[in-house]
Amino acid sequence: MITPRIEIDLEKIAHNAKALIELYGSKGIGVIGVTKAVRGNPRIAGTLVKSGITTLADSRIENIKRMRGAGVQAQFLLSRAPALSQIEAVVKYADISLNTELSVIESLSAQAIESDKIHKIILMLELGDLREGLMPSDLDNVVAQVIKMEGVSLAGIGTNLACFGGVIPDDEKMGRLSAMAIDIENKYGIELEYVSGGNSANYNWYTSTLDVGRINNLRLGESLYLGCETVSRKPIPGLHTDAMTLVAEVLESKLKPSLPYGTIAQDAFGHIPEFVDQGEIRRAILGIGLQDVQVSGLTPRANIEIIGASSDHLIINASDLDLVVGDELEFDLNYAALLSAMSSRFVNKVSSDRVNAHEYCEKVEHNYRKHMQLLPGISIKDDHTPLLNLNKSGFNLMFEPSSQKDYQFMVREAVFEKIGRISKQLDLEDKTLWLRSAWRSFDHQRLLWQERVAQLQQDYPNKELQEIEDLVSHFIAPPNKSMHATGGAVDALIYDLKHNAIMRFGTNDGFKITLNDKCYPYHPYITPEAKNNRKLLIRLFEVEGFVVDLKEYWHFDYGNISWAMHKGKDHAIYGMLEA
Repeated sequence: MITPRIEIDLEKIAHNAKALIELYGSKGIGVIGVTKAVRGNPRIAGTLVKSGITTLADSRIENIKRMRGAGVQAQFLLSRAPALSQIEAVVKYADISLNTELSVIESLSAQAIESDKIHKIILMLELGDLREGLMPSDLDNVVAQVIKMEGVSLAGIGTNLACFGGVIPDDEKMGRLSAMAIDIENKYGIELEYVSGGNSANYNWYTSTLDVGRINNLRLGESLYLGCETVSRKPIPGLHTDAMTLVAEVLESKLKPSLPYGTIAQDAFGHIPEFVDQGEIRRAILGIGLQDVQVSGLTPRANIEIIGASSDHLIINASDLDLVVGDELEFDLNYAALLSAMSSRFVNKVSSDRVNAHEYCEKVEHNYRKHMQLLPGISIKDDHTPLLNLNKSGFNLMFEPSSQKDYQFMVREAVFEKIGRISKQLDLEDKTLWLRSAWRSFDHQRLLWQERVAQLQQDYPNKELQEIEDLVSHFIAPPNKSMHATGGAVDALIYDLKHNAIMRFGTNDGFKITLNDKCYPYHPYITPEAKNNRKLLIRLFEVEGFVVDLKEYWHFDYGNISWAMHKGKDHAIYGMLEA
C-alpha cells in the first residue's frame, strides 16, 4: 500500500462524535464539527453528519466548497473572519460566518441582498486570547448596526480561547460571555441562536462548572479526531484517541554511528544540530519528512526513537527492532501533525468507510480456511483442452519478467480467448493487461516457494523454519496445490499507456508487490485511487466469468476447483497439468 498515509477510522470518529453530542447535550450545549484539521475531507464530514452533527465549520472556504460539492448535507460555518476578496464565495457557500469587522459585514450584507439570501453572522469577542474578536466595549455599537442591515441576520456571539494566547476557558470567561449575551437579548429584544463558548479546550470548564449560563454551543475539532481536550491534551474518558494513524515506510535500515562525523555547520533548515553519542545504532530512514508533517507532533507506537528529520526523511533509532526495507511503522499525531499531514498532498488519506480493517481481515481468513477445507471435495471432469501460448497470441499484452528461464505464459483455450477480449476492452481505455503469471509446472511452483522461504529466512534470521513456511503459505501455495498448475489461473495488473506505468493497486510499486493483508481485494484501508483501480481490474475479469482470489487482488481463476467452489459448480473442468 502506498506510503506515507493517514489511516482514518471513521467508526471511531463516529463514536467520538456521538459521545461528545451526548456529553455536552446533557447541559444544553450543541456541537459544531470543525473540519479544518482534516481539510474538509468529505468522508469524515459525512460521518460527522450521520453521527448527529448538523453544522460543520471550516476556516477555508475552499474546504466548504469541497464538502458541498461532495454532497455533504449540513449547515456550513466559515470559522475564520471572511476576507473582503472572498465575500461572493462566502455568501455562496457558507450559511454562517464568524465576524469582527463592520466593513466586512456590510459587504456580506450587500452580496447577500444581490444573491437573494440571508447570511447569518456570529460576532466574535476578544476575551484575552488576543486572536480575533471585538473588544467587549464595542459590542453594543456593532450589534446596533448589524441588526439594521438587510441580507444578514445576527445569529449569535462567541469567543475563542486557548488557540493563540493559550488562555484557558473558565467560569470567569464563560460567565462574562453569558452576561453579554443576556444584555444584548434584553436590550434589543432578540434571542441569540448561538452563544458559542469556544472549542475542545472548554472540556475542563464544562465538567467542573455548576452553571453553563447562556453558553449553548461549542466548536469541536481536536476532541472529535484525537479524543482529547486541548488545555493539557489529556484523553477524554470514553473517547478513542487512535482514530488517526500515520503510516511511514522504511527506506533504509543499517547499523551506523549515532554521531555525525566531520566538521558540523548548519543543517538544511539553518539549525546547528546536536546529537547524543549512543555508539553504533540501528539507524533507519522512513519515507516522510518535514515537507509532509510536523515531525515534532509524532509519537511512534513502536519502541523507536525519532532522531530528527529533513524535508523528505524521518531518521529513527530502531535498535530494538529488526526493521527491514519495506516495513511500515505507525505513529500517533497531535493536532499540529494532523493538520499538516492532512493538508499535504504527498500524504495519502485512507478511510475505513465500510468496515473495520481488522474485522474484514478476520472475515477473509475465516472464509479462506473454510474454502481450503472444502476444496478437496470438488470433483474434476477435465475437458482436456490444450494450453495455448499468450506470448504468441498477437493480443496487446505486456509480460512481467519471470525468474523461470524462457517462461511461457500458457493458459487453457477458453482462458486464452477471454484474455483476448479483456485486452481489446483495455485498448479502448489506452491501457494494457500486464500479465504476471499463468500456467506453472510443479517445479516452477517449488522454485517460487523455495525463493520466498530463503528471502524470509534472510529477513527474519531469528524465526524457526516452520514459522517461515507458515508465512510463505499465506500467499504462495505448495508446489502440488497451486491453481496455476491447472492452466485456469492468471495473475495480472494493468499498465496505463498514458502515464507509462503500472497502475497503483494499493500494495504495488510497479510490478513489485508487497505481500500483506492489504492484498485482500476489498481491504478498506487503501486509497480511493487503489480502490478504483482494483474495481476496474476485478470487473474486467468477472465479466469474463473469472473469480478473484480471496487474498490476492491480482489472481483470477477460471475452470479449476477454486473457481467451481466460488461459482457453486458441482465440478471443475480443469485439473492439474504437471507438464
